[in-house]
Amino acid sequence: MGVEVLAARQREDSAQDGVITRDIHRTFPAHDYFKDTDGDGQDSLYKICKAYSVYDEEIGYCQGQSFLAAVLLLHMPEEQAFCVLVKIMYEYGLRELYKKNFEDLHCNTKLHWELNLEAHMYASQWFLTLFTAKFPLCMVFHITDLLLCEGLNIIFNVALALLKV
Repeated sequence: MGVEVLAARQREDSAQDGVITRDIHRTFPAHDYFKDTDGDGQDSLYKICKAYSVYDEEIGYCQGQSFLAAVLLLHMPEEQAFCVLVKIMYEYGLRELYKKNFEDLHCNTKLHWELNLEAHMYASQWFLTLFTAKFPLCMVFHITDLLLCEGLNIIFNVALALLKV
């Protein structure tokens, strides 16, 4: 998988084009690479999100994926970013959080609820964007590194650590 898959998927129609376009404009709007409408950053981000929406027919595109794709784009070309996004979604289990109306996310936040932590106030956005939407990029880069080294459970550890602060 790589350049050929990305190029082929970008040409296919996606029912989620409107949602993707709307999210692209809200993804790191102050960052130099992504701030220009129809600039290189937004163009690459759109291509990755659209390609993934067609590649994964079961999940498609879900709100928040653009933030993860954007973080990857800040470190690598779009072809590699697409491949890493697919790997994170499938092999690291992130796509399970997006499945069936976020059922797995609700199961994982049940412990927080039992501990009287109001998970609905933070968990969905934190977990579904891997902390990319609300935290400084330097922190996001460290969390992404930990995810790639330790696996998906690290995001729950990060959430608990943040709540202790």
